Amino acid sequence: PTGSQDGTRQGSIIPAKHILVPTAGRAEFIVAAPPSTVKNAQFMTRSIDTGPAGDNDTQRTLAAIRTFGSENNDDDGVVPAVNAAPGVQRFEGLKTAAVNTRRKLYFSEVISDPSDPSSPTNFYITVEGATPTLFDPANPPAIVTTQGQVEDWTIENRAIENHEFHFHQIHFLVLAQSNFQINGSQPQANIDGQFLDMIQIPYWDGNPKHPYPSVKVRMDFRGADIGDFVYHCHILGHEDNGMMAVIRVLPAASSKQSTPTPKATASIRTNDSTSAPVVTPASATETIDRTPMPSWTELDMLK
Repeated sequence: PTGSQDGTRQGSIIPAKHILVPTAGRAEFIVAAPPSTVKNAQFMTRSIDTGPAGDNDTQRTLAAIRTFGSENNDDDGVVPAVNAAPGVQRFEGLKTAAVNTRRKLYFSEVISDPSDPSSPTNFYITVEGATPTLFDPANPPAIVTTQGQVEDWTIENRAIENHEFHFHQIHFLVLAQSNFQINGSQPQANIDGQFLDMIQIPYWDGNPKHPYPSVKVRMDFRGADIGDFVYHCHILGHEDNGMMAVIRVLPAASSKQSTPTPKATASIRTNDSTSAPVVTPASATETIDRTPMPSWTELDMLK
């Protein structure tokens, strides 16, 4: 149930006719079966506007739904509201926790050879103030924090197609979705105040007078996870072509844990021929790191 990790221990049901599930996202929902008079019920994905440089995600049927009688007379619906004393939850008290650090990150894209409009697109996720750099497992951590910290991150999309922010090891609390409507998209009201590890930041419409779409999330590093792990866009062609970075979580001073030496596991792919169409740089100062690199799907830094 939504809200079941917010420290109140009691989830709540949010009625919805449509649920946006970003790339590699998840959703849990309860559906009332159609009545027997319905002869043709379908489970469908709606058409998704992914931006001027995005993919063509058309409406299509995912499954046909057929109703039939049931001979199961077990009383499965009788479940006690409380069957045990609740334990302490991983993200308890995060909404009201003191924030130690605030950061801004952004998604951006540039074509690899400005003199060749058909050249592949390079994809970046960058901490504000740093130089956009293609992901490489040899890169130093883009962010270093300490176990016990609570941080607010604002993540902007400065590209003209959707991007999906995914974070490994922990979930984050969704605080705000900003500048969506002015760029032609709509925020998802039913995810505000929820814990996710994946969130979509829709495209910027390219109008220099319009602010970039962004989300604000609260990151909880108060748990046991330390070491190196990654965050990235979860659209495969984007993360494979550079849109990924490493965060390092150092153990708290009072911790008996030691920072593990990361070992990288990855699968290698050839360059994706379906890379996004040509886009213009997000800013005139953006540079391109031309260091040769393999194409990675996802890098898990293991303890």
